Amino acid sequence: MTLMKAVTFRDFGGPEMLQLTEVARPEPGPSDVLIRIHAAGICYHDVLSRAGKIPRDKPGQILGHEIAGEIAAVGSNVSPDRIGERVVIYQRLFCGQCPYCLAGRQDLCRNSRVLGENGGGGYAEFTCVPAQNAIQMPDGLDMTTAALAVCPIGTSVRAALGVAKIGPGDKVLVTGSGGGLGLHQIQVAKSVNAHVIAVTSSDEKVDVIKQAGADEVIISPDLKFSREVWRLTAKQGVDVVLENVVTNTFGESLRSTAQNAKVVVLGNIGTRPVEVDPGLLIVRRIRIAGSGNATYADVRRSLHLLATGAVKPFIGRVLPFPDVGQGHALMEQKAVVGRVVLSGW
Repeated sequence: MTLMKAVTFRDFGGPEMLQLTEVARPEPGPSDVLIRIHAAGICYHDVLSRAGKIPRDKPGQILGHEIAGEIAAVGSNVSPDRIGERVVIYQRLFCGQCPYCLAGRQDLCRNSRVLGENGGGGYAEFTCVPAQNAIQMPDGLDMTTAALAVCPIGTSVRAALGVAKIGPGDKVLVTGSGGGLGLHQIQVAKSVNAHVIAVTSSDEKVDVIKQAGADEVIISPDLKFSREVWRLTAKQGVDVVLENVVTNTFGESLRSTAQNAKVVVLGNIGTRPVEVDPGLLIVRRIRIAGSGNATYADVRRSLHLLATGAVKPFIGRVLPFPDVGQGHALMEQKAVVGRVVLSGW
């Protein structure tokens, strides 16, 4: 049995639960590829998993689904020419046979799971995935950058361009704009010439939010921002809300909308239910939609945006894999701007 380094968590709890260990290196099945992991992003989903806030997760697993690396070995049904290929991993392990998969909506497959939810994730030296989940990256992209292509950038592409269908001139409100999703959503929206209003609770993040391309930034420590949105839009409201926070912001987001607006929900930081005013939905004809993982097409667009420089990754810290607990702590404390990426042992 060949061993590899990995970081697992022994029980639900704080970042201190994450520990460096050695586990059996996975072996590729006939249709799989073995990926040598060069970089892995820390998603807030990982933080919630470790804290025990995602019911299906279990302690002891290897978290992480934002992965870039190279193919080190292949199964018998995979061309050996793929060995050495630089790839990102499509994070949803899907069936490929249901109507959603056949229609290119792998994100909706009911017979799927996200890599890392039940182990096999990116906080390790190697992982095995079906060959179809390894997507070749463009030449010139470094691994640290590419690790963000599927999530958060691909997730932002799905929400902004796939679900909200943002177009030129649309007024777009982004909550949690200083986070790993928000900073990339701003850039994706600007790539199609939308007008972006960003909300942040911290004045320390204003400069980086403007750097991402936001047209206006609202600093709202108490998260009461709808009045300012109305002022900035001449009392018309916004056409689209990209809602990354939800807890403590959802009501204000709804009140910030124009007639026939779309509110796209991506996150729920507090993991709590929120109240909705049905009258407001009716009067303004507001459409609320959930959004999650990217599709394959979204990932390819994400890689193109990165390769052309239309979207630049916001990486607050790069840490060695054994320091992943520090990365989780930084994210929980909102002490980092953008993503934390792991690289090197």
